Amino acid sequence: MIPGAHHGNMTDPFILTVDYKGQTQDFNAQLLLQGYSHKFQVTVGDMELFFEPDEEGHYRAILMPWQQEKDLKKIDKLLLSEIQQKIEEILA
Repeated sequence: MIPGAHHGNMTDPFILTVDYKGQTQDFNAQLLLQGYSHKFQVTVGDMELFFEPDEEGHYRAILMPWQQEKDLKKIDKLLLSEIQQKIEEILA
C-alpha cells in the first residue's frame, strides 16, 4: 500500500521513520506522482532526496537535474540504504 492512501490523498506528506546507527530518526516525505511513474521525496537536513523504483522494484536515490552530485555524496550511504529499505517496507 502506498503511504497516505488511507487518508484519501495518496500524495499527502508523511513522516518516514528509520533506525539509523541505533537511533530512530524521522524525515518528512512525500509521494510524487508523474504520469505512470512515481518517486518519493525525503527531506534529510536541508536537502531533498528523491527515490524511484528500478526495473526490479527496488528504490534508489536519484540525482535531479538541479542537484549537484557532490551534495548527494555528502549523505551517508547507510542512511540512504535505511530510507530505501523503509520505503520498500511501506509498499510491501
